[in-house]
Amino acid sequence: MKQITLFLLLIFGFSYGQTTHRFIYELKFKKDSLAQKYDTDYYILDISEKEQKFYNQELYQNDSISRLKINSEYNFSYPKLPIRLVHKDGSFYNYYSQTPLYYLLKTKDKQNWHITSEKKKLDKFNVQKATTQFGGRTWEAWFTTDIPFPYGPYKFYGLPGLILELSDTKENFIFSFKANKNINAHIDTSRYIETQIGLKPTEIAKNQWQKLQLDYFVNPLKDFGDGGLIVENERGEKVKADSRAIIENQQNYLRKYNNPIELDMAVQYPVQK
Repeated sequence: MKQITLFLLLIFGFSYGQTTHRFIYELKFKKDSLAQKYDTDYYILDISEKEQKFYNQELYQNDSISRLKINSEYNFSYPKLPIRLVHKDGSFYNYYSQTPLYYLLKTKDKQNWHITSEKKKLDKFNVQKATTQFGGRTWEAWFTTDIPFPYGPYKFYGLPGLILELSDTKENFIFSFKANKNINAHIDTSRYIETQIGLKPTEIAKNQWQKLQLDYFVNPLKDFGDGGLIVENERGEKVKADSRAIIENQQNYLRKYNNPIELDMAVQYPVQK
């Protein structure tokens, strides 16, 4: 087991106030359930008095770099799993980017946990095992009451302590707590969660989300207008992209990498003929 490295170890004295409590998780995952190897990325859980946010670390890092630049282009992020979540007022705000558009889906998500008697040590923390069914998968979590926040990675919450490790029983997704620190300020995520570089999201319902995914599959370039997707060729000239090749490649990609965290949200794409 890898040792947990803490930027700032907090065993007691947790409070909200104006502080944002930040926790960093490593995520090992399989975008293709048949893959032999894992992809790896890092995600941030920000806990403040009125809300919790969970998002890719690259979004925060690139936005911070862009804010330091003057008259410069924005540093775009391309996370391996583009998770953008805000949990507040009893709802999850799920933000989705489907270039060139941006969407918001509100959901009511919760877990019914079974806390077992199984305990162990995870670095310096005493942890206890809990299990739940969520999103079409069975999950196992290890939580600690040493950090008395009832939250964890992604949408998982409701245990009497912070979740340090979490995985589904088939080990397609493995979250591991790596670090934490306190930030004495509100974290402004308005440019990469609540909006996408100034583009406000269009709110959609769950059934609309599924239809959008199927529409996108049929023609990933439909929202680029009549002019299609414009790219630069090897001579630096602006030309119209080969739409047929782009659509075929994207459809093959969507079919292959269709293993979402919430398996029951997987889109049933048409079978390739």
